[in-house]
Amino acid sequence: MVPLVFRPMKTRHAAAVLLIYAAVALPGCGKIKNPFAKKQATPPPASAVTQTPAGGAAPPPPTKNPEIAASPGAAPAPAPAGTAGATPAPAAGPAVDRNAQVVVLCYHRLEGKAGGPYSIEPALFEKHMQELKDKGIGVISMQDLLQWRAGKKNIPSKAAMITIDDGYASGMEVGLPILKKYGYPATYFVYTNYINSGGKSLTWAQLEQLRDEGYEIASHTVSHYDLRKKEPKSKIATYEEWLKNELYGSKQILEEHLGIRVVAIAYPGGFSSPKVHEETKASGYDLAFTTYGQRVGIAAAPFSIGRYDVTAKDAQGHDGFTAAVSFQGPAAGSDSGIAQDAVAMMLTQPMNNSVVNDQKPHIQANLSSLGSLDPASVIMRIGGLGIVPAQYDPKSKMISYTPTDKLRPGAVTIIITGKAGGQPVETKWSFKVDPNAPATGEATALTDPPPRKQ
Repeated sequence: MVPLVFRPMKTRHAAAVLLIYAAVALPGCGKIKNPFAKKQATPPPASAVTQTPAGGAAPPPPTKNPEIAASPGAAPAPAPAGTAGATPAPAAGPAVDRNAQVVVLCYHRLEGKAGGPYSIEPALFEKHMQELKDKGIGVISMQDLLQWRAGKKNIPSKAAMITIDDGYASGMEVGLPILKKYGYPATYFVYTNYINSGGKSLTWAQLEQLRDEGYEIASHTVSHYDLRKKEPKSKIATYEEWLKNELYGSKQILEEHLGIRVVAIAYPGGFSSPKVHEETKASGYDLAFTTYGQRVGIAAAPFSIGRYDVTAKDAQGHDGFTAAVSFQGPAAGSDSGIAQDAVAMMLTQPMNNSVVNDQKPHIQANLSSLGSLDPASVIMRIGGLGIVPAQYDPKSKMISYTPTDKLRPGAVTIIITGKAGGQPVETKWSFKVDPNAPATGEATALTDPPPRKQ
């Protein structure tokens, strides 16, 4: 500031002039305002960011977002304040690719055989991360997915999300260094009863570190129990009260402990129902995830977002990761009608590659992963028989058939075709008929999956 030089003044207005100079010289004190200054509109505060979208670094301020600034169709910067005739242009969002697709990967434990059937080797996890990079598949965060679905942010045409379930320490101790190496965001779905429980569980301190590193923390309920029915050991009186506690209660616990907003939940086992969807929405979640592997589009139903469990196999025997990154699997529809009894991407009876001794086995499959099928288009074919009069239930998404004649011993291939959204879809699986094989006891597999070991 140029110092003001005061000279003796002989006019009777000297005192008034001095007061005006003082007002101009001290504009920042907040008590004396420049009486000649033009009023300027106070800019609205930037929207709060729920959680830092990943990779370890905090995001830049919204006004400096290079992606938005460079987007075609973005509004030009407003003229400087006070410019004559300047009319700020209305803000325009980025150009959003509405045809982009996302595959959501679901991991559990990164301990190899020591972690049980839901675990993979740490080296395989890193191999997956490298393959995403090699294939040019962009890895996005939960916040990226939400912003894209809202039309506020663009994402790569082929994108992946990484999610790690349950709250095992290996998800951080093994997974975090690898994620940071590649600069990938991830979401940790944790169930609150397991936090700080000792053994191989994550602690609250570790969750705080993950939060501070920029990773999303989301809910996996309180008890990790099938949400369609009340846990028998629960002391909560009614199913409705129990369900609300599992959904809203877990969200509240995480939010209070970590000072965050929990935007998403993963249903234990992928199981849900229309009532669960309704309560999930009422609990304040924006998204909910299953384990039915599907390509996710911008209009996919928010409370049944499919994920590919990397330890599961599809009907062709592909592991979840391979099926996901091929981007050739079924696409999620905009309705929330999801069959409830599938354990993985598609569950079949007899199971894929299994051996049965019954030459008239009951054949059925859960077709929820194929999308919203036109019931009239669904056809089952059996190798050696051709088209058979199978029954398809659009509500449960189950197709079933029991042969009237004995199947010949040896390999049997089942092929199911149909149309979803006007596009042809097909899946197939095989099993072996051996009259001398022991009984498998798998008849209850579709409706009564074995309890999960923690």
